[in-house]
Amino acid sequence: MAEVFRALEPRAAGEPRVVVLKRMLPHIADESNAQEMFAEEARLASQITHPNVVHVLGHLTLESKRLEHDLVVYVVRQILNGLDAVHGATDQNGSALGIVHRDISPSNVLISIHGDVKIADFGIARAEVNAFEANTATRANGKLGYLAPEQVSGGQVDRRADLFSTGVIAAELFMRRPLFAGGSELAVLLAIRDAEVHPFVEFLPQLPEGLGAVVLNALSANIEERPPTARAFWAALEPWQSRPEEVLRAELASLVASIAAETRTRKTSADTVPKATMPPSPLLLADEHPSTTNVTPLEYKIRKPNGATVGPLAYAKIVESVATGQIDGSDDISISGGEFQPLSSIKDLYRHVPPSRMTPTTTRVESAQAADRSMDFEDGGFVSALVRTLVTRRTGLWLCEQGGVRKEVYTKHGVPAFVTSNLAGELLGEYLVKKQVINRSELDMALAVMPRFEGKLGDTLVALGLVEPLELFQHIAEQVREKLLDLFTWASGTATFYEGVDPPSSGFPLRLDAWEILDRGLQRRIAAGFESTLILERGQDSIVQADRIDTAVATAALPDDLRAALRLCKTPHTIEEVAQFVTQQPGNTDPQRGYRVAAMLLSLGAVHWT
Repeated sequence: MAEVFRALEPRAAGEPRVVVLKRMLPHIADESNAQEMFAEEARLASQITHPNVVHVLGHLTLESKRLEHDLVVYVVRQILNGLDAVHGATDQNGSALGIVHRDISPSNVLISIHGDVKIADFGIARAEVNAFEANTATRANGKLGYLAPEQVSGGQVDRRADLFSTGVIAAELFMRRPLFAGGSELAVLLAIRDAEVHPFVEFLPQLPEGLGAVVLNALSANIEERPPTARAFWAALEPWQSRPEEVLRAELASLVASIAAETRTRKTSADTVPKATMPPSPLLLADEHPSTTNVTPLEYKIRKPNGATVGPLAYAKIVESVATGQIDGSDDISISGGEFQPLSSIKDLYRHVPPSRMTPTTTRVESAQAADRSMDFEDGGFVSALVRTLVTRRTGLWLCEQGGVRKEVYTKHGVPAFVTSNLAGELLGEYLVKKQVINRSELDMALAVMPRFEGKLGDTLVALGLVEPLELFQHIAEQVREKLLDLFTWASGTATFYEGVDPPSSGFPLRLDAWEILDRGLQRRIAAGFESTLILERGQDSIVQADRIDTAVATAALPDDLRAALRLCKTPHTIEEVAQFVTQQPGNTDPQRGYRVAAMLLSLGAVHWT
């Protein structure tokens, strides 16, 4: 069994001391890379010696105690002291290790009876100089509320993620309640991704003027708006640490001692209660993980408006039929022989109805005449549709249809916010099986017990322990992007736009860089051969800026290289010249990026062929 230990007290070598031994649990030790992760944690921790980095000390939960504002500031600044040491750690040769802790949370901030504040647990820390990549998803359980937005979305993580996590701890110490809360773990992750910190914003009037703004800076979704370093965050908080450090340290030590005494008293009292009269463990009160062996399968029948019935069908099939539009609001459902009732009265099924079927504007779309705009996919594909919606910042719904396939793209201020599809293969469960996240039998088990979780497959998979919440969140985000990106390769079909239709509140909201999506969509079009005319046949033909550029295009926040290419085309330039020019722009290394820029400018009507 792998193990590491740290002394509780920094005594001289050879003197007696109390230590804490850390060992891997057997079920974790058997996981792939577990031994390597454990060794990496010990290696990184051994490179850091600082009063605010644990060697490993005791643990304190402060939720039940109210702290004075300056004591909270003191605790947070001590955490930042430790982080400054972690982020600035060097190896034996003096080279920076570039360590990012990535798991700053209350359980990893330990406080001793002496008032010491220590950072613990380097289990998922990462050093830039080491190619070893820790798996955050498998170790984030129970600490989801302290991840940074970029950790949730799968973006690049640096030391500013630790500062966001510290900001969460600070906000919660002030408020005495969680900052990110929701009905499920996925809801918590959504709130973090979007940096929805309104509970703390509402709390600001209870703080000294200016203090809340310092914490809010650390809680920014944009990493560039956060303090650049732990030391900068530490310095920004200094004006609100009003009492001397030794006084605050003594007060913290006294608080810890009192809580420790209360804990011992409660334990002694519990030990004197006969076991027969003791309340059951909370773990025993929790439901066992549902499985197909302890669930009676429900059967569903459908009654059509003409009186015809279909079924019986299993729950998985009924959900698929609703999601793909084979069953709609005009049908009645009977569950296991019960009375027929409208689909709209069965909450866990009705939530799978495509959103456009539930809005007055788009319930019936036999004709495109009711739409605000209509286009054929032969005319530039979905690029032409989305790029115009983007620059005009339109909120609405694109209904895209090709044969029997129907996709719905909801835009908010021009940016795609939500996507649905009637393709069974694009349902979440099928996507996860295809990606080998779960297997077919696990999906069947989850679908069988999904009614217990209001028909929410994601929450069901998490509750069954089949997928870690963070991993599932990132797969859902990518699945929705895939449904959108697939539209760029449609060579036929129609798209109709309905102005003013808001995205559904019950769906998984995207948080996209719309220009990046357009770029990725064009990459797929080029790979599929749809833009071969632009690249292969007209590369030597010239484009030039339009005599009159639409106001929406002229004032839009275009990507830098797109705006630069537009300026270049004040005089005629060939497609090849534009492509070469864009490749030479700062940060651009993709030789095909210039062709995609030219395609966007043509779709915008900002340039035309000479």
